[in-house]
Amino acid sequence: MKLARKLILSMVISVTVVLAANAYYRVRRELDAFEQDMEQDHAVLAQVLGRAVSAVWATNGRDAALQLVAQVRSPSEMLHVRWVDAETLKRRVKVKDLLFTDVPISIGGVVMGFVEISESRKFEHAYTRSTLIHSIVLTLIAAATAGILSTVLGVWFVGRPIEQLVDKARRIGAGDVGSPLVIRQRDEIGELATEMNAMCLRLAETRYALNAETEERLRAVEQLRHADRLATVGKLASGIAHELGTPLGVALMRANMIASNESVVRDVRDAARIVGEQIDRITGIVRQLLDFARGRGTVAPGPQQRRGPANLLAIAQRSAGMLQPLAVKRLLAIDIVHAENPPEPPANAEQIQQVLVNLLVNAIHASERPGKVTVSIGVAETRPPADVTPPVFSETGQPQYAIISVKDEGIGIAPEVLPRIFEPFFTTKHVGEGTGLGLSVAYGIVREHGGWIEVASERNKGSCFSVYLPLDFAVLV
Repeated sequence: MKLARKLILSMVISVTVVLAANAYYRVRRELDAFEQDMEQDHAVLAQVLGRAVSAVWATNGRDAALQLVAQVRSPSEMLHVRWVDAETLKRRVKVKDLLFTDVPISIGGVVMGFVEISESRKFEHAYTRSTLIHSIVLTLIAAATAGILSTVLGVWFVGRPIEQLVDKARRIGAGDVGSPLVIRQRDEIGELATEMNAMCLRLAETRYALNAETEERLRAVEQLRHADRLATVGKLASGIAHELGTPLGVALMRANMIASNESVVRDVRDAARIVGEQIDRITGIVRQLLDFARGRGTVAPGPQQRRGPANLLAIAQRSAGMLQPLAVKRLLAIDIVHAENPPEPPANAEQIQQVLVNLLVNAIHASERPGKVTVSIGVAETRPPADVTPPVFSETGQPQYAIISVKDEGIGIAPEVLPRIFEPFFTTKHVGEGTGLGLSVAYGIVREHGGWIEVASERNKGSCFSVYLPLDFAVLV
Protein backbone atom coordinates (compact mmCIF):
# COMPACT_ATOMS: atom_id res chain seq x y z
CA MET A 1 0.00 0.00 0.00
CA LYS A 2 3.01 2.34 0.11
CA LEU A 3 2.78 3.01 -3.61
CA ALA A 4 -0.97 3.73 -3.34
CA ARG A 5 -0.34 6.18 -0.49
CA LYS A 6 2.33 7.94 -2.53
CA LEU A 7 0.03 8.21 -5.51
CA ILE A 8 -2.87 9.48 -3.36
CA LEU A 9 -0.66 12.03 -1.58
CA SER A 10 0.80 13.22 -4.87
CA MET A 11 -2.65 13.61 -6.40
CA VAL A 12 -4.02 15.51 -3.38
CA ILE A 13 -1.01 17.85 -3.26
CA SER A 14 -1.20 18.45 -7.02
CA VAL A 15 -4.92 19.21 -6.91
CA THR A 16 -4.46 21.48 -3.87
CA VAL A 17 -1.61 23.41 -5.48
CA VAL A 18 -3.51 23.85 -8.75
CA LEU A 19 -6.70 24.99 -7.00
CA ALA A 20 -4.76 27.29 -4.64
CA ALA A 21 -2.94 28.91 -7.56
CA ASN A 22 -6.21 29.29 -9.42
CA ALA A 23 -7.84 30.88 -6.35
CA TYR A 24 -4.89 33.25 -5.89
CA TYR A 25 -4.95 34.45 -9.49
CA ARG A 26 -8.74 34.73 -9.44
CA VAL A 27 -8.62 36.93 -6.28
CA ARG A 28 -5.90 39.06 -7.77
CA ARG A 29 -7.92 39.45 -10.96
CA GLU A 30 -11.01 40.44 -8.96
CA LEU A 31 -9.00 42.99 -6.96
CA ASP A 32 -7.54 44.55 -10.09
CA ALA A 33 -10.97 44.71 -11.70
CA PHE A 34 -12.48 46.25 -8.54
CA GLU A 35 -9.72 48.87 -8.42
CA GLN A 36 -10.21 49.71 -12.09
CA ASP A 37 -13.97 50.05 -11.57
CA MET A 38 -13.46 52.44 -8.66
CA GLU A 39 -10.99 54.59 -10.61
CA GLN A 40 -13.30 54.60 -13.64
CA ASP A 41 -16.28 55.66 -11.50
CA HIS A 42 -14.19 58.42 -9.97
CA ALA A 43 -13.10 59.60 -13.38
CA VAL A 44 -16.67 59.77 -14.68
CA LEU A 45 -17.93 61.49 -11.53
CA ALA A 46 -15.01 63.94 -11.56
CA GLN A 47 -15.66 64.86 -15.19
CA VAL A 48 -19.35 65.50 -14.53
CA LEU A 49 -18.80 67.48 -11.32
CA GLY A 50 -15.92 69.50 -12.80
CA ARG A 51 -18.05 70.73 -15.73
CA ALA A 52 -21.10 71.36 -13.56
CA VAL A 53 -19.26 73.28 -10.84
CA SER A 54 -17.25 75.31 -13.37
CA ALA A 55 -20.43 76.28 -15.24
CA VAL A 56 -22.28 77.32 -12.03
CA TRP A 57 -19.21 79.25 -10.83
CA ALA A 58 -18.97 81.13 -14.09
CA THR A 59 -22.66 82.09 -14.19
CA ASN A 60 -23.76 82.36 -10.55
CA GLY A 61 -20.56 82.85 -8.64
CA ARG A 62 -18.52 81.05 -6.04
CA ASP A 63 -21.24 80.59 -3.43
CA ALA A 64 -23.59 78.92 -5.88
CA ALA A 65 -20.81 76.58 -6.98
CA LEU A 66 -19.93 75.62 -3.38
CA GLN A 67 -23.61 75.12 -2.62
CA LEU A 68 -23.81 72.75 -5.63
CA VAL A 69 -20.86 70.74 -4.28
CA ALA A 70 -22.46 70.57 -0.85
CA GLN A 71 -25.75 69.35 -2.33
CA VAL A 72 -24.12 66.37 -4.12
CA ARG A 73 -25.47 63.14 -2.54
CA SER A 74 -23.38 59.97 -2.91
CA PRO A 75 -25.17 56.71 -3.82
CA SER A 76 -22.96 54.99 -1.29
CA GLU A 77 -21.90 55.83 2.23
CA MET A 78 -18.37 54.96 1.22
CA LEU A 79 -18.20 57.85 -1.33
CA HIS A 80 -17.78 61.52 -0.20
CA VAL A 81 -17.63 64.79 -2.20
CA ARG A 82 -16.39 68.16 -0.76
CA TRP A 83 -14.73 71.46 -1.74
CA VAL A 84 -11.08 71.99 -0.75
CA ASP A 85 -8.77 74.88 -1.53
CA ALA A 86 -5.14 74.66 -2.47
CA GLU A 87 -3.84 75.14 1.08
CA THR A 88 -6.11 72.44 2.50
CA LEU A 89 -5.09 70.06 -0.29
CA LYS A 90 -1.45 70.59 0.61
CA ARG A 91 -2.06 69.79 4.28
CA ARG A 92 -4.18 66.66 3.54
CA VAL A 93 -2.81 63.43 4.97
CA LYS A 94 -2.90 60.41 2.65
CA VAL A 95 -5.00 57.57 4.06
CA LYS A 96 -4.23 54.08 2.76
CA ASP A 97 -7.83 52.85 2.96
CA LEU A 98 -9.19 55.83 0.97
CA LEU A 99 -9.09 56.48 -2.76
CA PHE A 100 -8.83 60.25 -3.55
CA THR A 101 -9.66 62.00 -6.81
CA ASP A 102 -9.12 65.79 -6.97
CA VAL A 103 -10.96 67.76 -9.68
CA PRO A 104 -9.47 71.24 -10.26
CA ILE A 105 -11.98 74.07 -10.91
CA SER A 106 -10.50 76.70 -13.28
CA ILE A 107 -12.13 80.08 -14.07
CA GLY A 108 -10.43 82.11 -16.74
CA GLY A 109 -7.36 79.90 -16.55
CA VAL A 110 -7.03 80.37 -12.75
CA VAL A 111 -7.51 77.40 -10.39
CA MET A 112 -10.03 78.48 -7.78
CA GLY A 113 -9.99 75.22 -5.78
CA PHE A 114 -10.65 71.53 -6.00
CA VAL A 115 -13.61 69.18 -5.72
CA GLU A 116 -12.37 66.23 -3.66
CA ILE A 117 -13.91 62.82 -4.30
CA SER A 118 -12.94 60.21 -1.69
CA GLU A 119 -14.11 56.65 -1.36
CA SER A 120 -13.33 54.09 1.37
CA ARG A 121 -11.66 50.79 0.46
CA LYS A 122 -13.46 48.84 3.22
CA PHE A 123 -15.92 47.42 0.72
CA GLU A 124 -12.98 46.33 -1.40
CA HIS A 125 -11.36 44.62 1.60
CA ALA A 126 -14.63 42.94 2.56
CA TYR A 127 -15.13 41.73 -0.96
CA THR A 128 -11.56 40.49 -1.11
CA ARG A 129 -11.93 38.67 2.23
CA SER A 130 -15.19 37.07 1.11
CA THR A 131 -13.69 35.99 -2.20
CA LEU A 132 -10.61 34.60 -0.46
CA ILE A 133 -12.63 32.60 2.08
CA HIS A 134 -14.88 31.30 -0.69
CA SER A 135 -11.84 30.25 -2.72
CA ILE A 136 -10.20 28.54 0.28
CA VAL A 137 -13.37 26.62 1.10
CA LEU A 138 -13.79 25.51 -2.50
CA THR A 139 -10.11 24.49 -2.64
CA LEU A 140 -10.44 22.43 0.56
CA ILE A 141 -13.63 20.77 -0.67
CA ALA A 142 -12.05 19.98 -4.03
CA ALA A 143 -8.88 18.66 -2.34
CA ALA A 144 -10.91 16.49 0.05
CA THR A 145 -13.03 15.16 -2.81
CA ALA A 146 -9.92 14.44 -4.86
CA GLY A 147 -8.32 12.74 -1.83
CA ILE A 148 -11.33 10.52 -1.17
CA LEU A 149 -11.77 9.63 -4.83
CA SER A 150 -8.06 8.98 -5.34
CA THR A 151 -7.96 6.91 -2.13
CA VAL A 152 -10.82 4.68 -3.28
CA LEU A 153 -9.48 4.33 -6.81
CA GLY A 154 -5.87 3.98 -5.67
CA VAL A 155 -6.65 1.27 -3.14
CA TRP A 156 -8.97 -0.58 -5.51
CA PHE A 157 -6.96 -0.35 -8.73
CA VAL A 158 -3.39 -0.04 -7.38
CA GLY A 159 -3.06 -0.91 -3.70
CA ARG A 160 -4.89 -4.26 -3.58
CA PRO A 161 -3.47 -5.58 -6.88
CA ILE A 162 0.05 -4.60 -5.85
CA GLU A 163 -0.40 -6.40 -2.52
CA GLN A 164 -1.58 -9.50 -4.39
CA LEU A 165 1.42 -9.30 -6.72
CA VAL A 166 3.80 -8.93 -3.75
CA ASP A 167 2.17 -11.87 -1.97
CA LYS A 168 2.39 -13.96 -5.14
CA ALA A 169 6.07 -13.05 -5.55
CA ARG A 170 6.73 -14.13 -1.95
CA ARG A 171 4.95 -17.44 -2.52
CA ILE A 172 6.97 -17.99 -5.69
CA GLY A 173 10.13 -17.31 -3.71
CA ALA A 174 8.97 -19.89 -1.15
CA GLY A 175 8.44 -22.46 -3.92
CA ASP A 176 4.65 -22.22 -4.36
CA VAL A 177 4.02 -21.90 -8.10
CA GLY A 178 0.71 -23.76 -8.22
CA SER A 179 -2.10 -21.38 -7.27
CA PRO A 180 -2.78 -18.79 -10.04
CA LEU A 181 -3.13 -15.07 -9.35
CA VAL A 182 -6.54 -13.66 -10.38
CA ILE A 183 -6.54 -9.90 -11.13
CA ARG A 184 -9.33 -8.83 -13.49
CA GLN A 185 -7.81 -5.58 -14.76
CA ARG A 186 -7.08 -4.72 -18.38
CA ASP A 187 -4.06 -2.58 -17.63
CA GLU A 188 -0.35 -2.97 -16.93
CA ILE A 189 -1.02 -4.57 -13.53
CA GLY A 190 -3.36 -7.11 -15.12
CA GLU A 191 -0.75 -7.85 -17.80
CA LEU A 192 1.87 -8.28 -15.07
CA ALA A 193 -0.39 -10.75 -13.24
CA THR A 194 -0.96 -12.69 -16.48
CA GLU A 195 2.76 -12.84 -17.19
CA MET A 196 3.44 -13.92 -13.59
CA ASN A 197 0.91 -16.77 -13.95
CA ALA A 198 2.54 -17.80 -17.22
CA MET A 199 5.95 -17.69 -15.54
CA CYS A 200 4.65 -19.91 -12.70
CA LEU A 201 3.30 -22.36 -15.25
CA ARG A 202 6.67 -22.51 -16.99
CA LEU A 203 8.43 -22.88 -13.62
CA ALA A 204 6.10 -25.74 -12.67
CA GLU A 205 6.75 -27.48 -15.98
CA THR A 206 10.49 -26.97 -15.59
CA ARG A 207 10.38 -28.22 -12.01
CA TYR A 208 8.41 -31.29 -13.06
CA ALA A 209 10.84 -32.01 -15.89
CA LEU A 210 13.82 -31.44 -13.60
CA ASN A 211 12.40 -33.71 -10.90
CA ALA A 212 11.63 -36.38 -13.47
CA GLU A 213 15.11 -36.10 -14.94
CA THR A 214 16.68 -36.20 -11.47
CA GLU A 215 14.66 -39.27 -10.50
CA GLU A 216 15.57 -40.91 -13.78
CA ARG A 217 19.25 -40.19 -13.26
CA LEU A 218 19.15 -41.45 -9.67
CA ARG A 219 17.35 -44.57 -10.81
CA ALA A 220 19.91 -45.08 -13.59
CA VAL A 221 22.81 -44.62 -11.16
CA GLU A 222 21.24 -47.05 -8.72
CA GLN A 223 20.66 -49.57 -11.49
CA LEU A 224 24.26 -49.21 -12.66
CA ARG A 225 25.50 -49.75 -9.13
CA HIS A 226 23.18 -52.71 -8.81
CA ALA A 227 24.48 -54.13 -12.10
CA ASP A 228 28.07 -53.70 -10.92
CA ARG A 229 27.28 -55.51 -7.67
CA LEU A 230 25.57 -58.31 -9.58
CA ALA A 231 28.53 -58.59 -11.97
CA THR A 232 30.93 -58.93 -9.06
CA VAL A 233 28.75 -61.49 -7.31
CA GLY A 234 28.26 -63.30 -10.63
CA LYS A 235 31.99 -63.73 -11.12
CA LEU A 236 32.34 -65.00 -7.56
CA ALA A 237 29.40 -67.38 -8.01
CA SER A 238 30.81 -68.70 -11.28
CA GLY A 239 34.12 -69.50 -9.67
CA ILE A 240 32.49 -71.17 -6.69
CA ALA A 241 30.13 -73.19 -8.91
CA HIS A 242 32.95 -74.47 -11.09
CA GLU A 243 35.08 -75.39 -8.09
CA LEU A 244 32.20 -77.24 -6.38
CA GLY A 245 30.92 -79.03 -9.50
CA THR A 246 33.59 -81.74 -9.75
CA PRO A 247 33.76 -82.77 -6.06
CA LEU A 248 29.98 -82.76 -5.83
CA GLY A 249 29.79 -85.07 -8.87
CA VAL A 250 32.27 -87.48 -7.29
CA ALA A 251 30.47 -87.42 -3.96
CA LEU A 252 27.09 -88.03 -5.67
CA MET A 253 28.48 -90.98 -7.61
CA ARG A 254 29.95 -92.55 -4.45
CA ALA A 255 26.72 -92.03 -2.54
CA ASN A 256 24.67 -93.68 -5.31
CA MET A 257 27.10 -96.64 -5.38
CA ILE A 258 26.70 -97.15 -1.65
CA ALA A 259 22.94 -96.77 -1.80
CA SER A 260 22.64 -99.37 -4.60
CA ASN A 261 25.01 -101.93 -3.00
CA GLU A 262 22.85 -104.72 -1.59
CA SER A 263 25.72 -106.08 0.44
CA VAL A 264 25.75 -102.97 2.61
CA VAL A 265 23.44 -102.88 5.61
CA ARG A 266 20.12 -101.08 5.12
CA ASP A 267 20.84 -98.22 7.51
CA VAL A 268 24.00 -97.38 5.60
CA ARG A 269 22.18 -97.48 2.25
CA ASP A 270 19.46 -95.17 3.64
CA ALA A 271 22.09 -92.76 4.90
CA ALA A 272 23.82 -92.85 1.49
CA ARG A 273 20.49 -92.12 -0.23
CA ILE A 274 19.91 -89.13 2.05
CA VAL A 275 23.43 -87.91 1.27
CA GLY A 276 22.70 -88.27 -2.46
CA GLU A 277 19.48 -86.26 -2.13
CA GLN A 278 21.31 -83.45 -0.36
CA ILE A 279 24.05 -83.52 -2.99
CA ASP A 280 21.34 -83.21 -5.68
CA ARG A 281 20.05 -80.20 -3.82
CA ILE A 282 23.52 -78.68 -3.66
CA THR A 283 23.91 -79.43 -7.38
CA GLY A 284 20.68 -77.54 -8.09
CA ILE A 285 22.03 -74.56 -6.18
CA VAL A 286 25.30 -74.78 -8.12
CA ARG A 287 23.32 -74.86 -11.38
CA GLN A 288 21.50 -71.72 -10.28
CA LEU A 289 24.84 -70.10 -9.52
CA LEU A 290 26.05 -70.92 -13.02
CA ASP A 291 22.85 -69.57 -14.56
CA PHE A 292 23.21 -66.45 -12.46
CA ALA A 293 26.84 -66.02 -13.48
CA ARG A 294 26.01 -66.38 -17.18
CA GLY A 295 23.11 -63.92 -16.83
CA ARG A 296 25.42 -61.19 -15.53
CA GLY A 297 27.84 -61.22 -18.42
CA THR A 298 27.97 -62.69 -21.89
CA VAL A 299 25.16 -65.14 -22.56
CA ALA A 300 26.23 -68.57 -23.83
CA PRO A 301 26.31 -68.72 -27.63
CA GLY A 302 23.69 -71.45 -27.84
CA PRO A 303 20.71 -69.65 -26.27
CA GLN A 304 21.65 -66.39 -27.96
CA GLN A 305 21.57 -68.03 -31.38
CA ARG A 306 18.23 -69.66 -30.64
CA ARG A 307 16.40 -66.38 -30.16
CA GLY A 308 13.36 -66.02 -32.37
CA PRO A 309 9.70 -65.04 -32.14
CA ALA A 310 8.74 -66.32 -28.69
CA ASN A 311 5.08 -67.29 -28.24
CA LEU A 312 4.44 -65.77 -24.81
CA LEU A 313 0.99 -67.42 -24.59
CA ALA A 314 2.45 -70.89 -25.15
CA ILE A 315 5.25 -70.17 -22.66
CA ALA A 316 2.71 -69.05 -20.05
CA GLN A 317 0.55 -72.14 -20.61
CA ARG A 318 3.54 -74.50 -20.28
CA SER A 319 4.74 -72.75 -17.14
CA ALA A 320 1.27 -72.82 -15.56
CA GLY A 321 0.95 -76.54 -16.38
CA MET A 322 4.32 -77.30 -14.74
CA LEU A 323 3.35 -75.49 -11.53
CA GLN A 324 -0.30 -76.56 -11.40
CA PRO A 325 0.30 -79.26 -8.71
CA LEU A 326 2.07 -76.73 -6.46
CA ALA A 327 -0.77 -74.22 -6.97
CA VAL A 328 -3.47 -76.82 -6.23
CA LYS A 329 -1.63 -77.81 -3.06
CA ARG A 330 -1.92 -74.19 -1.86
CA LEU A 331 -5.57 -73.86 -3.05
CA LEU A 332 -4.62 -71.43 -5.81
CA ALA A 333 -5.74 -71.05 -9.43
CA ILE A 334 -3.46 -69.79 -12.21
CA ASP A 335 -5.40 -67.59 -14.69
CA ILE A 336 -3.94 -66.49 -18.02
CA VAL A 337 -5.29 -63.26 -19.53
CA HIS A 338 -4.06 -62.20 -22.96
CA ALA A 339 -4.81 -59.86 -25.85
CA GLU A 340 -6.54 -61.04 -29.00
CA ASN A 341 -3.18 -61.23 -30.76
CA PRO A 342 -0.55 -62.05 -28.13
CA PRO A 343 2.83 -60.49 -28.93
CA GLU A 344 5.77 -62.66 -29.98
CA PRO A 345 8.94 -60.74 -29.10
CA PRO A 346 12.35 -61.92 -30.31
CA ALA A 347 13.59 -63.96 -27.33
CA ASN A 348 14.93 -67.29 -26.18
CA ALA A 349 11.79 -69.21 -25.22
CA GLU A 350 13.59 -71.44 -22.69
CA GLN A 351 15.06 -68.48 -20.85
CA ILE A 352 11.78 -66.55 -20.84
CA GLN A 353 10.07 -69.68 -19.48
CA GLN A 354 12.70 -69.84 -16.74
CA VAL A 355 11.91 -66.21 -15.87
CA LEU A 356 8.17 -66.86 -15.82
CA VAL A 357 8.54 -70.02 -13.72
CA ASN A 358 10.60 -68.12 -11.12
CA LEU A 359 7.99 -65.37 -10.95
CA LEU A 360 5.12 -67.89 -10.67
CA VAL A 361 6.88 -69.83 -7.91
CA ASN A 362 7.42 -66.62 -5.94
CA ALA A 363 3.76 -65.63 -6.47
CA ILE A 364 2.55 -69.04 -5.26
CA HIS A 365 4.81 -68.91 -2.19
CA ALA A 366 3.66 -65.35 -1.41
CA SER A 367 -0.03 -66.39 -1.47
CA GLU A 368 -0.77 -67.56 2.06
CA ARG A 369 -4.52 -67.88 1.52
CA PRO A 370 -6.74 -69.38 -1.20
CA GLY A 371 -7.03 -67.21 -4.26
CA LYS A 372 -5.49 -66.90 -7.69
CA VAL A 373 -2.39 -65.88 -9.57
CA THR A 374 -3.01 -63.94 -12.80
CA VAL A 375 -0.67 -64.00 -15.78
CA SER A 376 -1.36 -61.11 -18.22
CA ILE A 377 0.10 -60.86 -21.72
CA GLY A 378 -0.11 -57.77 -23.94
CA VAL A 379 1.68 -54.83 -25.54
CA ALA A 380 2.56 -51.57 -23.77
CA GLU A 381 3.75 -48.20 -25.05
CA THR A 382 5.97 -46.90 -22.28
CA ARG A 383 9.28 -45.23 -21.66
CA PRO A 384 12.05 -47.65 -20.57
CA PRO A 385 14.48 -46.86 -17.73
CA ALA A 386 17.40 -44.63 -18.59
CA ASP A 387 19.90 -47.51 -18.68
CA VAL A 388 17.81 -49.53 -21.19
CA THR A 389 19.08 -48.48 -24.61
CA PRO A 390 18.11 -48.07 -27.27
CA PRO A 391 14.33 -47.71 -26.76
CA VAL A 392 12.12 -49.42 -29.33
CA PHE A 393 9.64 -47.07 -31.04
CA SER A 394 6.30 -48.01 -32.56
CA GLU A 395 4.53 -46.41 -35.52
CA THR A 396 2.94 -43.88 -33.13
CA GLY A 397 6.36 -42.62 -32.10
CA GLN A 398 6.16 -44.14 -28.60
CA PRO A 399 8.47 -46.90 -27.28
CA GLN A 400 6.63 -50.26 -27.64
CA TYR A 401 7.31 -53.43 -25.66
CA ALA A 402 5.71 -56.82 -25.09
CA ILE A 403 4.64 -57.23 -21.47
CA ILE A 404 3.97 -60.34 -19.42
CA SER A 405 2.82 -59.73 -15.85
CA VAL A 406 2.41 -62.06 -12.86
CA LYS A 407 0.03 -60.75 -10.18
CA ASP A 408 -0.69 -62.48 -6.88
CA GLU A 409 -3.04 -61.78 -3.97
CA GLY A 410 -0.46 -62.41 -1.30
CA ILE A 411 0.95 -60.43 1.59
CA GLY A 412 2.90 -58.02 -0.63
CA ILE A 413 6.46 -56.76 -0.26
CA ALA A 414 7.52 -54.42 2.52
CA PRO A 415 8.70 -50.99 1.22
CA GLU A 416 12.08 -51.36 2.92
CA VAL A 417 12.60 -54.75 1.22
CA LEU A 418 11.48 -53.74 -2.28
CA PRO A 419 14.78 -52.10 -3.40
CA ARG A 420 16.71 -55.29 -2.59
CA ILE A 421 14.58 -58.01 -4.20
CA PHE A 422 16.88 -58.40 -7.23
CA GLU A 423 20.04 -58.69 -5.15
CA PRO A 424 21.63 -62.18 -5.29
CA PHE A 425 21.18 -64.39 -2.22
CA PHE A 426 18.60 -62.02 -0.76
CA THR A 427 15.34 -63.78 0.15
CA THR A 428 12.41 -63.36 2.52
CA LYS A 429 11.40 -67.02 2.34
CA HIS A 430 11.79 -69.42 5.21
CA VAL A 431 15.07 -71.30 5.59
CA GLY A 432 15.26 -74.11 3.07
CA GLU A 433 12.64 -72.66 0.69
CA GLY A 434 14.88 -70.54 -1.52
CA THR A 435 18.44 -69.47 -2.30
CA GLY A 436 17.73 -65.84 -3.22
CA LEU A 437 18.92 -66.35 -6.79
CA GLY A 438 15.62 -66.78 -8.67
CA LEU A 439 14.83 -63.08 -9.16
CA SER A 440 18.50 -62.25 -9.78
CA VAL A 441 18.68 -64.83 -12.58
CA ALA A 442 15.36 -63.60 -14.03
CA TYR A 443 16.57 -60.01 -13.87
CA GLY A 444 19.77 -60.86 -15.71
CA ILE A 445 17.95 -62.83 -18.44
CA VAL A 446 15.48 -60.02 -19.09
CA ARG A 447 18.19 -57.36 -19.22
CA GLU A 448 20.17 -59.51 -21.69
CA HIS A 449 17.06 -59.44 -23.88
CA GLY A 450 17.04 -55.63 -23.85
CA GLY A 451 14.11 -55.40 -21.41
CA TRP A 452 13.50 -54.78 -17.74
CA ILE A 453 11.29 -55.84 -14.82
CA GLU A 454 8.96 -53.51 -12.92
CA VAL A 455 7.48 -54.30 -9.51
CA ALA A 456 4.35 -52.88 -7.90
CA SER A 457 3.36 -54.09 -4.44
CA GLU A 458 0.93 -53.18 -1.69
CA ARG A 459 0.95 -54.71 1.73
CA ASN A 460 -1.75 -57.39 2.30
CA LYS A 461 -3.07 -56.86 -1.25
CA GLY A 462 -0.43 -58.53 -3.38
CA SER A 463 2.38 -57.84 -5.81
CA CYS A 464 2.69 -57.56 -9.59
CA PHE A 465 5.91 -58.33 -11.49
CA SER A 466 5.86 -56.99 -15.08
CA VAL A 467 8.44 -58.19 -17.63
CA TYR A 468 8.99 -55.85 -20.60
CA LEU A 469 10.60 -57.29 -23.76
CA PRO A 470 11.39 -55.30 -26.93
CA LEU A 471 9.40 -56.07 -30.08
CA ASP A 472 12.23 -55.24 -32.48
CA PHE A 473 14.96 -57.67 -33.53
CA ALA A 474 17.31 -54.74 -34.11
CA VAL A 475 17.68 -54.31 -30.35
CA LEU A 476 19.19 -57.79 -30.04
CA VAL A 477 21.78 -57.40 -32.79
